[in-house]
Amino acid sequence: MKLGLLGCGSVAYWIHLRALRGIPEASLAAAADPDPAARERAKRVTRAPVYERADELLGREDIEAVVICAPTYLHAELATAAAAAGKHFYLEKPIATTAADAQGVVEAAARAGVTAAIGFNRRQHPLFEQARELLAGGTIGRVRGVQTAFCEPTAADAMPGWKRRRATGGGVLLDLASHHVDQLRWMLDDEIAWIAASLRSEATEHDTARVELEMAGGAEVQGFFSFRAGLADYLEFIGERGTLRVDRHSASLSLRLGLRRGYGTRRRWVAPSPAVVAWRLERSWRPAADPSYRRALRAFVRRAQGIPSPGASLADGLRSLEVVMAAEDAAGKGRPARVERRGTGSCAYC
Repeated sequence: MKLGLLGCGSVAYWIHLRALRGIPEASLAAAADPDPAARERAKRVTRAPVYERADELLGREDIEAVVICAPTYLHAELATAAAAAGKHFYLEKPIATTAADAQGVVEAAARAGVTAAIGFNRRQHPLFEQARELLAGGTIGRVRGVQTAFCEPTAADAMPGWKRRRATGGGVLLDLASHHVDQLRWMLDDEIAWIAASLRSEATEHDTARVELEMAGGAEVQGFFSFRAGLADYLEFIGERGTLRVDRHSASLSLRLGLRRGYGTRRRWVAPSPAVVAWRLERSWRPAADPSYRRALRAFVRRAQGIPSPGASLADGLRSLEVVMAAEDAAGKGRPARVERRGTGSCAYC
């Protein structure tokens, strides 16, 4: 399958362009970006032509699918254009900046009959896959609470302009919390019913957030997200029989269960899955290695080829955005908000 890449910024340069080379079922046929510097960077890692305009790429009949990793405020416009051109598309999260635009993306994919997916790549991360299996297997019993944090310390002057303002897709809720919202839904196989939140804007708009969530099944969640705090990315699940902590940066799972006799807990060793072992080996010579991007992109390609494969749908992207918007509403009003499902619709992979 011949792919096109829309957006050649730093994330695409360091992740997508390299991940696409590891997908045996596909090859990169072209890329596009309006920024001359981004185009020059892309040419360092691909021999494919790099266009200035998206329509030049979308107009090529040989390209069957596109990967969209442009700035967030362009997501809906590019996804809708890709669908209109009959291209399957993989859209980096978040799906859009507004619920109306997100719904438009879902409807455009449905009208065109194309396969579409949202880039919640953590669903294909070996560590989170194994944690989900442990939760589903009842290892810690019914989950009663979750503690979560995702922080990426980023200086304001190191951010592109669009990322400093909520209206263009900035802020930790869209950029960071949206990942954990999807992970909670996926790992607990549950929906978020209520949310309370507070937001701070120190160096950029909405650069720190605290949230309290209530899942439909009753689990309570507390989360912290920030561009101003030290590096962190973990979820700790508190169940009736113990706790399970999954930490992306430590590349391990921490499982603690109650003592059989006496008071206290014991750590129970979790044998890493073959996929986790392979990831740890890769980290030994490439510390920043993250196989989830390549695995998520490959799963999308296989779905577009008609091969059933796991992954996040546009509907999942819409659900995540609705939670983010409910959090913003709750923070603005100073009281909890119910997470309403505004969007409906279906597509080939929704």
